[in-house]
Amino acid sequence: MKIFGIRQKKIFIFIFILIISGNALANDVLKKTDLNSKFPIIKIINNQGNPFTLKFDNFSKNNGYVINFWATWCVPCKKELPDLNLLHLKLIEHKIDVITVSIDNKRIEEQLVFLSDNGASDLVSVFDKKMALYKALNLRGIPTTLLVDRNGYIVSKHEGILEWGKPRVISNILNLFN
Repeated sequence: MKIFGIRQKKIFIFIFILIISGNALANDVLKKTDLNSKFPIIKIINNQGNPFTLKFDNFSKNNGYVINFWATWCVPCKKELPDLNLLHLKLIEHKIDVITVSIDNKRIEEQLVFLSDNGASDLVSVFDKKMALYKALNLRGIPTTLLVDRNGYIVSKHEGILEWGKPRVISNILNLFN
């Protein structure tokens, strides 16, 4: 007993491909947050091991920040590091910085070598070993990336991996900061 004929199978496959491709495209889109939340001012550690606070104000030379939370043990984080580095190189002319925030407990030197070995040597890196910033933002997992405007307001939040170097993603980021 046949349930589907050849024509029905083709229609089913066509619909299945549309659903899958639609979901893939949706993952490339960064959406503006509805919340009007400010990025918390919490001390973390810079790449020299000194206390550091990410501050934002109207007098900043930057138009915005792409802030990515990651760890060395996170496989998806490792996969997207080269794309974040590429994103950084493409956003320099638009005065948008890409900053990585590690929640790892490894020594800072080890993490900096890890970043360099994994195609992310051009990125500004800071460290949240106690996860104070991570917790204050109520993040659920890594990688998580926040877009923060020059005044410190969170413009967008993306949980999970993304191909940050794609022209469509870059265009989306520029639109969110305008």
